[in-house]
This record gives sequence, structure tokens and C-alpha cells, in this order.
Amino acid sequence: MANISFNPALMTAPQNTFLLETQGYMQGLCPADPANRLWLESGIVDASVTMPMWGGMGIAVNTADAATNNRQGPTLSPASTTQINGFTVFDQAINMIQVPGNNVAIATAGQNMAFFNFGSNRRVPVPILNSELSSFEGVSRSTPLYWDTVNFWLTPTSTANTVALPATTKLYSINASNSKIVQYNSGTGAVTWLAGQACALIVL
Repeated sequence: MANISFNPALMTAPQNTFLLETQGYMQGLCPADPANRLWLESGIVDASVTMPMWGGMGIAVNTADAATNNRQGPTLSPASTTQINGFTVFDQAINMIQVPGNNVAIATAGQNMAFFNFGSNRRVPVPILNSELSSFEGVSRSTPLYWDTVNFWLTPTSTANTVALPATTKLYSINASNSKIVQYNSGTGAVTWLAGQACALIVL
């Protein structure tokens, strides 16, 4: 019998995988819930969209052209100050791509993306500003929420760049500094993960 050079009963794990700091949310990646698949929808990024799209973005959802018979689902575009219908997610993101310079999966015009509509009661992690964290602490779950259509984050304050989320949207929980959010550089087009940021879990 050959000698085993290590203790077969010893269980090991990569260093630091059980630190408290590994807890948190990832923007656009929903907590595990078997009901998610029943509400998950797919749409195609509208041909007019010139920027990349990723999970955890507020979106406008429109019906497709009649000629397509909606075979690819509705058309999706970033939310505007006058329209927001749901949020994109990374769940089942089989058609998203990763390009050089990015470490986040993205979709561009003509590609499919998964999303949840408002009213689906799905929990979606979205970014918030670290400086606004205190505004989300100790408040009612029914506090008014807004989506910044320029900076792509959740805010409790209405401005010229924001759109109001439906009153049925709930602030489920927040994470102070253990989450990862998406950072978009509009100048270079780079889409990267930014760790150690604040994140909110909202119920659509």
C-alpha cells in the first residue's frame, strides 16, 4: 500500500475565507431564493443604448417591435428620470460577456439580460454612497427611495438626476462596508468591481 503524505482527515480551506469581512452583498446578485426563477425575466438591450449594462441597474422596460413578436422579450435601457420599471441582475447571466479591461460581466445593445420587475417581491442588492449610509439607518422600510440615473446608485434624496421608485419598494437591509459594487468609468468605458463599499438590499 502506498503511503499517504498528508493527513486524510485534515480539512483545509483557502486563507481568510471565514473572516467577517467576507460577508456582504454583491450588486445585482440576488440572495438565494427558489422563488426567484419564477419571477426572473429576460429582455434585450435596446439598439439605442450606447453604454454597457450590468446587474443591479435600474431599467426602463418597453415592449418590443411588433415585427419580432416579442421573441426575445421586451427591450431594456437604463432608467431615465421619467421611467423605471425594475432592476437588472446577474442571475442566470448566460449571455453577458467580459471584455479586456473589465472584471464585471456586461451586456451591450442586442444582447439579452435578466431582470426583475417592480411588484415581483424579489430582493436585489444595489449600491449606495458610503457618505449616505446614515440616511438609510434606523428608517422605515417604507422610506421613499430614488435611483440616480447618472451615477447609478440608490439615494434617499430627490434631485434633477433621480427617478422615484414605486412606493411599494421596500428597504430590506443595508451593509456598511463588506459589499462589492460596480464602478463605471464613462470616459474609458471600463466596468469594474469595487470592494469594501456600502450596499442596500431592496425588495421590488
